[in-house]
Amino acid sequence: MKNQKEPQTKKNIGKSSQILLEWEAPEYIQHEKSRKWYLTAAGIALGFVIAGVLTDNLTMALAIIVFAGVYYYMQISRVPRKIIIKITGMGIYAGDMFFAYGRIAAFWIISEPGIKTLNLHIINRYHSDIVIQLDGQDPGSVRDTLIGRIPEWEGKVESFSDIILRMLKF
Repeated sequence: MKNQKEPQTKKNIGKSSQILLEWEAPEYIQHEKSRKWYLTAAGIALGFVIAGVLTDNLTMALAIIVFAGVYYYMQISRVPRKIIIKITGMGIYAGDMFFAYGRIAAFWIISEPGIKTLNLHIINRYHSDIVIQLDGQDPGSVRDTLIGRIPEWEGKVESFSDIILRMLKF
């Protein structure tokens, strides 16, 4: 597996240091959840646990309890950190990750009310799609900067699963 960060050499140091566009954005959007949301989620989880016990599937019941506990802990203990996104002559930096243009199959931008993201389809079996928040960055300037460097996936929209997860505030 190739290292994601390209080493700095005399040959590429000038290109990689050329920042074409830069902004700061959260790693991900953490949706505000009300007490009603948590009670509803707990009720659904409890329903699955009861179904697991009644069907003599204790492994499922235990897995639901563990999953719910880990999810709750992660939500209250981890706040999305702000990361610096840089589009350079060599590729895209998102925090401490680097995506060389040669490893990006395509990009698309989603800019709708409540969601503004730069999406990258990576040529890598471990990370197929990367979502980068645009936050206050102008989607048009991001597109203009990338359009000559990597192919744009025109007409690509937010996936059905992403819409559902966003609606459920996950």
